[in-house]
Order: sequence, then structure tokens, then C-alpha cells
Amino acid sequence: MKKCSIHYVVLAIILLSCSSQIVVRTDYDREINLRQYKSYNWLPTKDIESKNQPLYYNELTDKRIKKAVDLQLVGKSILKDSLTPSLRVHYHIIVDNRASIRPANYGYAYGPYWMRNQMDSYSYREGTLIIDLMDAKTNNLVWRGWASSVLNDNDIDLSETKITEAVFKILQQFPPQ
Repeated sequence: MKKCSIHYVVLAIILLSCSSQIVVRTDYDREINLRQYKSYNWLPTKDIESKNQPLYYNELTDKRIKKAVDLQLVGKSILKDSLTPSLRVHYHIIVDNRASIRPANYGYAYGPYWMRNQMDSYSYREGTLIIDLMDAKTNNLVWRGWASSVLNDNDIDLSETKITEAVFKILQQFPPQ
């Protein structure tokens, strides 16, 4: 069971980074000028959900996500500062079971159900990667970006390139115009 859960986390991140059906959204505090932030650091490891959801987090994934975020923020002239950062960075990984109903592809039924459209139901997994940016002084959330995608059970390769692409799509929206 532990191995299966880790695979779902891996699949979530992979699909977030390589699927053409990735949905990216952001939200932020509109009363704060997000361009004022020039430095960041990661929240301490003790504040990460790995204690609550250890199957969803591992050292390899953590290292890859942090490296990808570091590259994107430095590219936006926001430098890493372990002593006096103006932002704190954190991420979350969520994998949910979903169900959907859709029209069947085989057309209409005949007989007592004349001309009634047939419906199919199916279950799937949805993975979401969330990146939070918090004001380091107040510890208040100032910006959140997330990407969600349907997971493909056949794709289990978690590469640094794919994580970098997912993080790029999320942080492309920061700071808002």
C-alpha cells in the first residue's frame, strides 16, 4: 500500500508537468504589492506535511520541487536568503479520487428507452501541485499558484525535467501583472 501511494504522488507531479490538460490557477492578496519581495527562503522542514502525509512526500520529490522553484524565483530576481527573507515558500501535493458521468459513445438505445442517450460513469485520479508564497514577517499567505491534471496510471517516470516544467507553468503567473 505504501508503494502504491508513492506511485500516485509521482504520477500527480508527472502529469502536472507534461500533460496538455494542465489547469493552472492563482490567487493573491490584491492589497499587497508583490513586486516588493526581493528574497525568499523555504519554510523549515518541520513545517512540511510529511508528518501528516508521509506517503505523499519524499526526499527526492522535495529536492526536485525545491530546485525547480529556486530556478524560477532567481530568474525573477528574487534571491534566496536564509537570514532575512521577505518571502517564505511552501508546497503541497494532493491526489484525489474523482468520478464523472458522460454521454456514451455508442449512441441511442432502442426499445422501451427509445432515443434516450446512454451515460457512462468512470473514476479517475486528479493530482494537484500547490506553491504558496508567504510574507516572512507576518507569515500570511500573499500568493498561491496551483496546477491540476488527470493522472495517467501508466506514466511513472518522475524526472527533474517534468517537475521543472510544472513549476514553470505555476510560477509563470508570479508576480501578477
